[in-house]
Amino acid sequence: MTMSIIRFCRLFFYLYLVSAITPCFAGTNHVTEGMVLPRITLGVPLDESAKEYLGVKKQKLCTLTAIPCKLIILEIFSLYCPICHKQAPVIKSIYKYIQQDPELYKNIKVIGVGAGNNLREVSTFKEHFKMLFPVFADHDFSIHKKLGEPRTPATIVVNSKGKVLYVQSGEIEEPEKFIRLLRNLYDRQ
Repeated sequence: MTMSIIRFCRLFFYLYLVSAITPCFAGTNHVTEGMVLPRITLGVPLDESAKEYLGVKKQKLCTLTAIPCKLIILEIFSLYCPICHKQAPVIKSIYKYIQQDPELYKNIKVIGVGAGNNLREVSTFKEHFKMLFPVFADHDFSIHKKLGEPRTPATIVVNSKGKVLYVQSGEIEEPEKFIRLLRNLYDRQ
């Protein structure tokens, strides 16, 4: 009995130590501003309006660099992330802001990626939060891994060549400030 308690304590200490050290190394392979993303294949949206919005009506597979626009906002979320639930109305308001300006709407696309979420989970998230932009399932974490496994939510802004211009980990607390930053990034493209 005593031996099993000692083993449990050792295991608990080991897990505590690993969890305390891991965040120090997390982020060493994360997406950072200035880097160019590897080829990211999203699949093709199921509904015609999403295909039209992204300009990928005739393609069988949709890659980020194939979307004809100046900037792409990648919103990485998970259905099971409570902070993503808080972030959803924020990213939705940013999308609506872009939608109100015809030039921005044509040249800035918003895409959601459900890290570890299947099609049903992504659809649930989209319906629950009434997301108007396309969302893609990443059930096997393949996109998430290519992005360096960021914590959710993560907001990544890339240009048409896949160059990362901005990375926000966690909730966007000041949407107006983000919109000003987005305008600035857009004007420099």
